[in-house]
Amino acid sequence: MGASLGHGRSKLPEPAINVTPLVDVVLVLLIIFMVITPALADGEHIELPSIVNPDEKPKDMSPIEVTVARNGTVLVDKDRVERAQLADTLRKLRGQDEKRELLLKTDAGIPYKDFRETLAMLQGLGFRGVSLKVLERKKAGS
Repeated sequence: MGASLGHGRSKLPEPAINVTPLVDVVLVLLIIFMVITPALADGEHIELPSIVNPDEKPKDMSPIEVTVARNGTVLVDKDRVERAQLADTLRKLRGQDEKRELLLKTDAGIPYKDFRETLAMLQGLGFRGVSLKVLERKKAGS
């Protein structure tokens, strides 16, 4: 009839990790990577010229991409190439697959003379075709 003197263990507080700040940080990093990754994939930032009625891009086209930036940087399939070595590099690529075409991406701000010289050099290399990458401009009143 007295008080029980049993070995009652008192519950100790259990450590709990608060994952909310961790999830917040991970989501912010995910958003940052989603925004940065396309810019890294493009190689060099250029502003493409825009036209009203661009041709449709063929679905099976896997061209050699030549990018000419406003600052004079030249990229061939995202690899930086000196302008003097551009023709030799493209001849090597053409030797590997003669059916591949070229896709020329130039910044809208480069001088027309530089664009025309580059285009003439590319056409003189013997590729089947040279396509120009452009953006579609919205028609007036749309």
